[in-house]
Amino acid sequence: MLLNEADKEKIYHSALLILERVGVEINHEEARNLLREAGAKFEGNRAFFKPYILEEALGSSPEYVNIYDRDGDLAMTLGGEDNFYGTGSDNPYVHDPFTGAKRPSKLEDVENFSLLVEALPNIDFRMSMALPKDIPTDAVDIYQFQLMLESGRKPIVFTSADHKNTETLIEMASVAAGGYEELTRKPFFIQYTEPTSPLTATEDALERLLLSAEYEIPAIFISGAMMGATVPTTIPGAASVCLAEELAGVVISQQKNPGAPVIMGGGGGPLDMKSTVLSYGATPGLLLDSAMIEVCKYLDMPVFQKTGCSDSKIPDAQAALESTLWFSFMGTSEADLIHDVGYLESGKVSSMEMVVIGDEIAGQIRDINEGIRVEEDQLALEAVERVGPGGNYLTDPHTMENFRELRMPDLIDRQTYESWSEDGEKSLTERARDKAQDILEKYEPTEMDQSKVNRINEIVDRSTNRF
Repeated sequence: MLLNEADKEKIYHSALLILERVGVEINHEEARNLLREAGAKFEGNRAFFKPYILEEALGSSPEYVNIYDRDGDLAMTLGGEDNFYGTGSDNPYVHDPFTGAKRPSKLEDVENFSLLVEALPNIDFRMSMALPKDIPTDAVDIYQFQLMLESGRKPIVFTSADHKNTETLIEMASVAAGGYEELTRKPFFIQYTEPTSPLTATEDALERLLLSAEYEIPAIFISGAMMGATVPTTIPGAASVCLAEELAGVVISQQKNPGAPVIMGGGGGPLDMKSTVLSYGATPGLLLDSAMIEVCKYLDMPVFQKTGCSDSKIPDAQAALESTLWFSFMGTSEADLIHDVGYLESGKVSSMEMVVIGDEIAGQIRDINEGIRVEEDQLALEAVERVGPGGNYLTDPHTMENFRELRMPDLIDRQTYESWSEDGEKSLTERARDKAQDILEKYEPTEMDQSKVNRINEIVDRSTNRF
């Protein structure tokens, strides 16, 4: 833990002071009315909150949120002890796994990343990863969501273009779930929206938050701030502003529908003062995100964070280093949903190789988190007696019964130099690329009922005709 209880209390109290003294711009009429009902005061569109308003909202917001897969089976419980990993959304470029070149994203990339996640055992939820350039901009999110619904069962975290499209996505998800009531009871779709730092909530972001609360679709409402640009450059200062922004969203959601599931977290990263680029791999961002996890858990809120991302331009040693560093922190943290596995170039490029590498890292982190089971069969005293001094455990029954518990990854090379050379002298990136290509060529996802596919197609056709 990076923060003690007193540190968490200080950051929370700092956020409360920001909300009381500085306020948040609320650019949505219904949201302003809901906040007035909660007791907030206004100067123009700026809302000011007394501490009791936040405490009441936190009291009604769920500490635990169950997330299901498309077919209604429980997939994740947020708020517990487990970490769940996923990809990210809407990158304009893709590192092509067949050519190795950076190119603009296409609609087929959305489906390919969805299939990849479905096949990988340690990547638990899907995001679009690609922002296609080959279809109309206004309809991108509708086509993305359609492909993801039809190409896999794992839960989906999604961000939409606007509230009109959000309504369309909820309708599509309800068809897949078997109706609006079933979608509310067993949500497999989490809506992502965010405030605009510093201390501003746009009309569209709040409209999506309110729609999620109305339909009881779990909503992520997190800050994506730039330290030194849109929030203070210091970690406690940045965390306080981010927390204030997110708490305002919690109040609005709970005032709309008490008990509606809301997920906090986020934080962002530092603005690199040399390049003026938001750094995804820098350690100050890792520390800020870690602080946000600890404070949000102090408030008994589920947490959304990131890992497996890099500022590198290609899936190389820097990408593996930064990805592993973030996994090491996030995989031993209390974060629940952990996204952006496979991000390169500070969140501009998606890489299938890095998703595959991230799956391997996640698996090893999970092995470590399982710890050591000290029981009679694990102490192996009978085997020690059988083998005795100078013996060999290779053919002992105990080894045959237990060696599968030792992780044997198919991506990490443990051959001799001679065997590795005979196999083509492939690097980690090349092996990851081979695995991604193999999945795309051979993996067959669980199909959705054809009648649901037809109804979703009708919704897509009707909704995109207006563009």
